Amino acid sequence: MTVQTKRSFWQVVLILGLALLGCNSIQSYVDSYVAAQPTPTATPFSVDENVSELFVSNAQLTVEETTDIQVGIVQIVGSNIPIQYQWSASKGIIVDGQNTCCITYQAPADPGSDQITLNVTYGDQVIQRVAVVQIAGPVVTVEPTPTPTLVVPTVTPEPTDVPLEDAAAYFARAEDRYTRRDLDGTLADYSKAIEMGYDPIADAYYNRGYIYYIEQEYDLAIEDFAKAIELNYDPLSLPYYNRANTYFYTGKNEEAIADYTRAIDLEYDPLAYIYNSRGLTYRKIGEYDLAIADYTKAIELEHSPLSWPYYNRANAFADKESYDQAIADYTEVINIDPANAGAYLGRGLVYKTIGESALAKLDFNEVLILGDELQKKEADTYIQELEAQ
Repeated sequence: MTVQTKRSFWQVVLILGLALLGCNSIQSYVDSYVAAQPTPTATPFSVDENVSELFVSNAQLTVEETTDIQVGIVQIVGSNIPIQYQWSASKGIIVDGQNTCCITYQAPADPGSDQITLNVTYGDQVIQRVAVVQIAGPVVTVEPTPTPTLVVPTVTPEPTDVPLEDAAAYFARAEDRYTRRDLDGTLADYSKAIEMGYDPIADAYYNRGYIYYIEQEYDLAIEDFAKAIELNYDPLSLPYYNRANTYFYTGKNEEAIADYTRAIDLEYDPLAYIYNSRGLTYRKIGEYDLAIADYTKAIELEHSPLSWPYYNRANAFADKESYDQAIADYTEVINIDPANAGAYLGRGLVYKTIGESALAKLDFNEVLILGDELQKKEADTYIQELEAQ
C-alpha cells in the first residue's frame, strides 16, 4: 500500500468514525487528530475528499419533529483558512446550528420527503452534501364516541341512472361520471352514446377505449382505439399512442413499436413521451442501441420529468455492459432527483458488478433510507453479499 493510499484510507476511517459522534465530540476529536499529525508537505488540499456524507440521527420523521444532522471534516494542519458551513432545507427549518458542522432540523407540517443540503466552503473550493428525510403524517388518536343515533334522511337522493333524451346527454354524463371516478357508469354512458349515434362518434369510441385501458381491459381498449383510428379521431396521433401503450402492456412489442412510430410520424405532442415509451419497448426486446437512441432523443426534447429518460438510458447502458455510461446517467438522475432510490440501486448494482464494493455499499445504504420495502429488501441482500466476499 502506498503512502498516499494509506493516508486516504485512514481519512475515510476517521470520517466514518466522526459521523457516529456528537457535535462536540466531533470537534474535540478533530482537534486532537490535527494536533497529532506531522506538518504536511505543500500539496493541494481537496475539500471533497475530506468531507463525510451527512449523518442523520433519524431519517424517518413525523410532521414538525426534529432530528440532529451532522457532517465530519478532516481539516488541513496549520491552515488559517476558515471552513464555512451553509445549511438549507427545501421544506423544513434549520432550528439551530447554522454555520456549524451540526444542526437541529425540524420537519415541515406536510408529509412527504425533504432534502437537506450543506455547502462547505474552504477558500475557493465549494462542495455539497445532501441528505433526504421522509416525513409521515401525525399519529392521530381517535377518541371513542357514543353510539350515534340513527338519523333518517329527509331528502331522497336523485337517481343517476334515469334515461336521458339523446346521445349528447349520455356523452356529457359520461364525462361527469369520469371526473367522479364512477368508471362503470362512465363506460355505460359512453356505450349508450355510441348506440344512439353520438357525433363525432370517434370521440365516444376513443374515450371509452381510454376507460377500458385504465381498467386494464386491454382487448376491449384495443378494439375501441382501432375504431377511433378508423373514424379519423382528431388528433389521430392520440389513439395510436394509447393503443401502443396497450400493446406494450400486453407484450405485443412489435405492434407497440409500429404504433409509437406512427404517432411520431403524426407529431404527437409531447414527442418526448413517445420516444421514451418506444425506447422502453426496444429495451424489452433487447434492441439496446435503438432504445438508447430513443432515450437520447427524449432527453434532447426535454422530457418532463427529465430524470425518466436518463434513468431508462442508464438501464439500457447497464444491459449492454457500457458501465461508465450507465454510472454517468444514474448519477445525472440523482443530481436531478436526489431522492430517486431506483437510481441509487441501479448505480450500486453497476458498482458491484465492476468490483467497486465500497461505492456499491454507499449506494445500497442510500436505498435503505429512500427506497420502498421491495427496494430496501433488494439492497439489503446485495449488502450481505458484498460483506460475505
